[in-house]
Amino acid sequence: MNAEQYQKEIIENIEHNALSPNDTFCFTCKECGQCCRNRATPIMLTGLDIYRMAKGLSIDPYEVLARFTSGYVGDTSHAPVVILRERLDGSCSLLRNGKCMVHSFKPIACAVHPIGRVIDLTSKKSIYIRQAGGCKGAVNGRTWTLDEWLNTWGLKDLDAPSLAWNLMAGMVAEVMHQFRLEDIGRHVIWELYQHMYGDYDTDREFIPQVEENSEALRRFFKETYNIEVRP
Repeated sequence: MNAEQYQKEIIENIEHNALSPNDTFCFTCKECGQCCRNRATPIMLTGLDIYRMAKGLSIDPYEVLARFTSGYVGDTSHAPVVILRERLDGSCSLLRNGKCMVHSFKPIACAVHPIGRVIDLTSKKSIYIRQAGGCKGAVNGRTWTLDEWLNTWGLKDLDAPSLAWNLMAGMVAEVMHQFRLEDIGRHVIWELYQHMYGDYDTDREFIPQVEENSEALRRFFKETYNIEVRP
């Protein structure tokens, strides 16, 4: 399967499984920890996730990054990608005695479970999707509407800051994928990493800081590559 076919399959899957506000799914958390251990795919984090985790733990975002995350450079985006770190036994680094250390500030990918969420940068909307999987909580679980589930975790309030960060990440990917990965210096990756994930003050609102970091990245792209990116 080539890249174009793969992308088409992803889009078709999202369209087929998208949930409307009153669509229902079944789930009751059994506190089995299945979703926090030995995951087939890692939890990818956004700058908003790091900001919220730092707020929940009362520590600096850079400390969150150092203690609880790993990272790599995306094959296509050529931008830093941050994931939740796992221990040697496959359990999430945020688990303590079987409980999440940031339960009320958990990453959005964890909070929306057992459904998924995609940010559509074209429509600038969050799309929530039904996911196939073997979570025990889906068996004889409570019936929820999408709206009920989102309101339980206050996830609707996170749509705007999530969109702001994802628009910045999209801008970064649009610029960086133009260059061969081997031609991108470490200082460039570090600059992107700081503005995307680390340079946030938990005592301030998130969206204005995303705007400041986006502007800093535009200046960096202009100075480094002579590429002008408009807001």
